[in-house]
Amino acid sequence: MGVMTASDYFGQLQALLPSGAAWPRDPDADLTALIRAEAEELARLDARAQQLLDEADPRTAYELLPDWERVLGLPDPCTAAATTVAARQMACWRKLAYQAGQTRAFYIAAAATLGYEIAIHEFDPNVDDYDASLAAEVAAGRWRYIWRVDVLNAGSMDYMVAGDPAGSALLEGELALDLECIFRGAKPAHTHVIFTYPDDDDAAEVLLESGAWRLLESGGRLLLEEQD
Repeated sequence: MGVMTASDYFGQLQALLPSGAAWPRDPDADLTALIRAEAEELARLDARAQQLLDEADPRTAYELLPDWERVLGLPDPCTAAATTVAARQMACWRKLAYQAGQTRAFYIAAAATLGYEIAIHEFDPNVDDYDASLAAEVAAGRWRYIWRVDVLNAGSMDYMVAGDPAGSALLEGELALDLECIFRGAKPAHTHVIFTYPDDDDAAEVLLESGAWRLLESGGRLLLEEQD
């Protein structure tokens, strides 16, 4: 049943009145004015009750959004950039619905909720033999607990490097600071994660290296297709 209006309540209240001269239904009667005022208040309360249902979901909360943030410990270092209402609502929902995992599929899905497409590379001497020095490091076990996240569609932004003197020129590049923060908090404790931001020319190569995509020829064009 939807929200009842003042007109709905007015009709119901009038229908409950006893019959007789003491209970007029005339539009100008004082009793009618009283019932109309009561109907408007009941409709207001009904609408507020409906709004409470919206406030019970962080994705649609507005008045209770600060309470959601307080309960969930937000903003945190990973969501400090969420300043709009929509961004704050989504930050609350992500933290509430977040089910941690440590699989490749989990991290790829988590990145997708933030709008990022990523590829994950775990170092293996048989895979990283294109670089002899790196392969030697991996084979020696020095990179055993390091994994790489290639962010394929990060947005451009200006930034400074910590330690740069005041007045230094801003650097321009692509960063996914929210993704980096969340992944560093969600990574296995004994591992170290590094991030790269390949350009468009490198992105296809990264996808192919990940093993999750393959190269197909169609109509004289080379296409990338995700593996089943």
